[in-house]
Order: sequence, then structure tokens, then C-alpha cells
Amino acid sequence: MSERKLKAWQQAGLIDVDTVARIQAWESEHKRPLGVWAMVGLGALAIGLGIVSVVASNWDAIPGEVRLGLHFALMVAMGALLWWRLPKATGESDYFGDAMLFVAAVLGLTFFAHVGQVYQTSSPLWQPLLVWLVIFSPLLLLFGRGWPVAALWMAGVLGTAWSHADEYGHLGFFDGTAGLQPAHPILYWGLIASPPMVVAALAAVMRGRSARPMFWRLIEQLAVVTILTALSVIIITRGWGSRSDYMTGSSVIQSLFLAGAAGVVYLARRTRSGEATAAILGIAAVLHFVLAMVHDLGGAAHGPWIPAFFFLALWGAVAGGALYAGWRWTFQCAIGLVAVRIIILSFELSDDLLGSGVSLIGSGLVAILVAWATVRISRRYAPPRESEA
Repeated sequence: MSERKLKAWQQAGLIDVDTVARIQAWESEHKRPLGVWAMVGLGALAIGLGIVSVVASNWDAIPGEVRLGLHFALMVAMGALLWWRLPKATGESDYFGDAMLFVAAVLGLTFFAHVGQVYQTSSPLWQPLLVWLVIFSPLLLLFGRGWPVAALWMAGVLGTAWSHADEYGHLGFFDGTAGLQPAHPILYWGLIASPPMVVAALAAVMRGRSARPMFWRLIEQLAVVTILTALSVIIITRGWGSRSDYMTGSSVIQSLFLAGAAGVVYLARRTRSGEATAAILGIAAVLHFVLAMVHDLGGAAHGPWIPAFFFLALWGAVAGGALYAGWRWTFQCAIGLVAVRIIILSFELSDDLLGSGVSLIGSGLVAILVAWATVRISRRYAPPRESEA
């Protein structure tokens, strides 16, 4: 604890002299020898790097079957540890069990890559990812409790969908240069983007039925963040400008999934948090649908105002939902993104002013004004510090 902070709080009348003394005494007794721990950590890091270096330098000298056998033995050992540990886990937090789950899942994921490296297989990436998901999803979803497991599983879902899209669409869908296309492109591109919506709906349902609601809360948050990030990227890159003839139809399918996820969240979680999440997803569905329609307007749709409007509408809805639900950190982030987008818009429009010097001065003034207004709004309207449910 900083001595300067304690003195400032004491002078402000927040704490008295006795409280300061007790805090200083407690901090002194519980002080951690950071220097010692830093040296221990440095030594452990050096040992780990040395082991990796030794293995890497002799990698080709070790027969592939031997490497696979050792890898499989590690997986079996980790499985035995999980069998012993997981039934004993209680409560919302189990850092040791979560760490073992994470390591076991990573070992399983790298095992597929190891098999491909040894036997020189040429399977597309989505196939081993899908097999990994099928094998490890029950383990991760039934016993996971914290961020590492939730993030790893969500990354697996997104990685599988992304690699499948890359395999069959080469991701040229976004710029109209795709080569090989699936048999039903409208349906395919509509469904390939749906996993985050399905995961958000599933997590909302499981939050009320599982003994680990905090874990499913993390899954739901990751899914919603993925949806908002993807939609923001589409808006920023003006994704509706693609020359694809089936973009509108696939966007309609994606909007229906968004609306369905909003409905499931609303029905499953009748709280202010659930209502706010459902409203945000519902507004995202409407905006995504309108984005697809704007594609047909031609040149008028490609000015700076249109993407700015959609971006501000999306994150304005997030800020409104956060204010309603009491999500302080989310509200501040949304307001910050809105402010940044307004500042960028002012620079995008600077060419329409009298001259480059005047336009830069105007944009700079707008940036200062927006920054000042953002701080004022955040301080005045941000919800109190609470855990965001």
C-alpha cells in the first residue's frame, strides 16, 4: 500500500490515524518478498527454456513414434489426475482443477498437430479442430469453472468455424474474390457465422440450470463480445460493399440467429442483466439486417456518415444496456468507443471544410470537446462499481 495514498486518505478524512497504523502493520506482516519471487520465477523460466531448447535441438533425432508415445503418456497421466481431482471440486472456483483441464485440453489439441507432423497428413485444419471439440467439449463444459477453460473452448469453436470458412470459401467472400464456393452459399455463409449466437443462447439457458452459473456467465460474455466485435469489424470495413450476390441473404440468416439468441436470453434470464443483453442482441440483429439492405443503395452508402451511424448506434445501444443493467466497465468502454468513432468521423469529414489547416484545427477542437464530454458523462452516469452479472 502506498504511503502517499494513506496520507492523502487521512488528510481527506476518509480514515483516521489508528486505521492508518493498522493498515501499515497488516501490510508489513503480509508483505511479499517480490525480489525473491522474481528470482525464483526467473530461475524456473530459465529451466523451462532450457528443457524446451534441449528437446527442440534433438527433435529430429527422436523417432516420431517415441514422441507420440510420450505425448500420449502425458495425456493419460493428466487424465488420471483429472479423474482424481475433479470429483473433489466444490464451489465456483477451483484453480488447480481448471489449470489441469486447460493443460489436458491443450495436450489433446497439440496431439492432433503432432500426429499430422509425424505422419505428414494433409487434412484441413477444421477437421482436427472439430474432432478436438467433440472429444473435449463434454469435459470442459461439465467441469470448467474459470476464464482459461471458457476462453479455450470458445477459441476452439471460433477457430473451427473460421478454418472451415477458409477451407470452403477462402474468406474471399468479404471482398468478392472467393474462388471455390460451397454448393449453397447463402445458407452456408449464413450458418457459418451462427456459432456465437448459438453459444450465447446455450449459455443463457445453462446459467439457470447449472451448479456453475459463473462459468456459463463467462461463456455468454465471450459469445456476446465476439458478436459485437464481428459486427463492428463488418461496419468498419464496410462489409456490405462486397460484390457478392448472396451476401444479403446470408446476412438475413445471421440476423435471424441474432434475434433468436436475443429471444432465448430474454426468456431464460428475466433479470435486468438478461434484459439488457437481449436488447443489445436484438438491436444488433436489426442493425445487421439494415446493413445488408444498405448494400443495395449504391454509391450513397459508401460515405463516412453511414458506417459511423451504424457504429454509433451499435455501441450506443451497448452503453444504454450497460446503464440499465449496472455494468460500469462496459458502459465506460462503450462510451469510449463512441467518442473515438466521433473523433475519427471528424477527421474523415475534414476534407469538406475550407482548407487543410482549418480542417485540422476543427478536428482537433472536436477531439478535445469529445474527450472532455466523455470524461464528464462517464463520471456522472457510470453505474457504481459492482460485479457485472
